[in-house]
Amino acid sequence: MEHGYPGGASERRQRILEATERLLRRYGPAKTTVADIAREAEIAVGAVYLEFASKDAIVEELSQGEHRAVMAAMRAAAVRDDVPFCDRLRAVFDARARAFLELAGSGAHACDLVHCQSRAVKAAHARFLDEERALLRDLVARGAGAGALDAADPELTARALLRAYASFAPPWLFQGSREEVEAMLSAVHRIVLYGLVGRGPAREPGG
Repeated sequence: MEHGYPGGASERRQRILEATERLLRRYGPAKTTVADIAREAEIAVGAVYLEFASKDAIVEELSQGEHRAVMAAMRAAAVRDDVPFCDRLRAVFDARARAFLELAGSGAHACDLVHCQSRAVKAAHARFLDEERALLRDLVARGAGAGALDAADPELTARALLRAYASFAPPWLFQGSREEVEAMLSAVHRIVLYGLVGRGPAREPGG
C-alpha cells in the first residue's frame, strides 16, 4: 500500500517518518521512544524535536498516511461510472477491507497505526471515519438521484451501511483468516447491499 507522506517533507523529516514506521511495525507505539526513533534514523534526539513536537505527532502523521492510502483505494472504487451503483458500493467496501488486510501482513504491530489506544491514532482514525461516511453519502445520493438506489435519506443510509459493515474494519477485520473474512464479506454484500437496488415507482396491489 502506498503511504501518504506529505509532499515537500525535508530529507530529515522523511528519515524520521521512515525510521518510526519501521519501529512501529515491530514494536508498536507504546514501546517506541523518541530515543529509539533518533537511533534508528541515525540523528540526534534534538533533531527529531526540530521536526516534530512529540512522538504522538509522528505517530499521528504516519497513521494519517495509512488512512489516506485506504481512503484513496475506496475513492478509486467509487468513481467507476461504468459500474452499477450497488456494485460500486460493494467495490468500495471490498477495497477498504483489502487495504486494511494488506497492512495487517506488513508487520507484527502494523495494524497499530490504524487501530490502537494511542491518542494520535485515534485522532487520525476519527478523520478517516468522517471521510468515509462522506464518500458513502455522496455515492448513495447520486445513486438515489439516478433512480438506481432506494435511499430516501443518503446520510442515514451511509451511517447504516457503516454500522452493518463495522466488523469488516479494524479491529474486528483482523480476527480470523483472510479467506473467512472475504467469504463473510461477500455474504454480507448479498444480504445488505442488493436490498438498496431501486425498484421503480411503487405499484398498487393488483396493478
